Amino acid sequence: MYDELKDYLAFVLKRNGFRVKKDYRCPEGWIDVAGFKRGFSVGIEIGNPENVISKLMSYPFSVRIVICDDCDYRSDEIIVTDINGLCRVLNIECNPSFEEWLKQRRNKDYELYRIVFEHLREKLSDDAVARRAMDAIIYLYMAEEVIEDYSGKVTEKIPFVRLYPTLVECGLAIRDTKDIFAPKTFMTSLTRDGFIVAKVAVREKLRERRREMEKIIDEIGRDVLYVITTGLAERKSLVLREMKVAKFEISGKSLDEIYYSILPIFASVDIDDILKMFYGKEFTPLTALCKVMSYTVFYHKAIELFERLFEIDLTSKVPVYDYYGEFFGYEYRASKEIAEFLSKYAYAKIDDEIPRKFHNILLLAFLNTTPTKDLKVALERGIVRKKPGGLEVVDRERFKEFIKARMARIVAEAVESIFSSRASSG
Repeated sequence: MYDELKDYLAFVLKRNGFRVKKDYRCPEGWIDVAGFKRGFSVGIEIGNPENVISKLMSYPFSVRIVICDDCDYRSDEIIVTDINGLCRVLNIECNPSFEEWLKQRRNKDYELYRIVFEHLREKLSDDAVARRAMDAIIYLYMAEEVIEDYSGKVTEKIPFVRLYPTLVECGLAIRDTKDIFAPKTFMTSLTRDGFIVAKVAVREKLRERRREMEKIIDEIGRDVLYVITTGLAERKSLVLREMKVAKFEISGKSLDEIYYSILPIFASVDIDDILKMFYGKEFTPLTALCKVMSYTVFYHKAIELFERLFEIDLTSKVPVYDYYGEFFGYEYRASKEIAEFLSKYAYAKIDDEIPRKFHNILLLAFLNTTPTKDLKVALERGIVRKKPGGLEVVDRERFKEFIKARMARIVAEAVESIFSSRASSG
């Protein structure tokens, strides 16, 4: 009923003159429905208020609403109501009601999905293969574009590659090549119809795999999941890139014990690889902290999450090439629908001061002259010095070690905050 409720919210807002965007990208993920009208904006989330308040607060909506039945939650920052109370809160007309709208609803996208599935079943003469073709559409939707490489390097590692010609014949995908003679590489992506079908197919797959998803979430841990979904959210999807990260167990209960157990993880990571993640990207102190945690202390948990979702066709594992076309690894991508589903179950309590401290060390890492305690210490130790127009690194190796040690300490504080709240709730 979640998808239908989201569609109804969009319908009601549009009928009342709002410009509406479903799955609206905000700094900390995607908002279910956002509406804009003459200097007024509303962000609406469906689910547990405790799990979504941080996401809602990361964008300056005029009003923030959480739709939740029987939720006993009080906040000065968000309004919690059920679907029947929404229109009173916004002072808008809700006609027809949600129940009436469901009865008369005609979903054109779902109808196209059913037509395409029947066509694939007839064309492939096998129900199971037709379902795999739908999985191929989901894969392409999450990957955005797949390079089919027939030079012998990576083709055997591309899922569903034998089904792509069928999708092209059905008008669901297109293949193109940059080679003029005897092409060995093709770029495959979805057409507009393929894109529409894929979005419905993802919803259907989520319904089918819901119990498996919930099992994975419980085994990964909802607090760890919160860090991963907050830190890895990019413009269209969750993205996890392959990196070489040492595998260490987080041990101890005190801050010092946690710090010394995770210090080797940071020692094994190149700080430049971490900083590259932020080039040209928008981030908040919280998303920056969660991104670095996702690539350090929780990296192997993130790999486990994406691998298990990949096994049930709910993530794409996409081969990545450098500027010169050389294959150098894989990255995982999960669509915003998957991200939204995961975020409904994810929750962790991180003290507000910790992301702020992490943002300060990140500013120093980028040689920002904002006066912070970390900058003062770095200047006193002679690691950096001021120069006209900015900062200069005096000793590159000491600078890297200083940044990584400070990041490790702050991440240890975050881990302690998460684990202590886990213990108190348990």
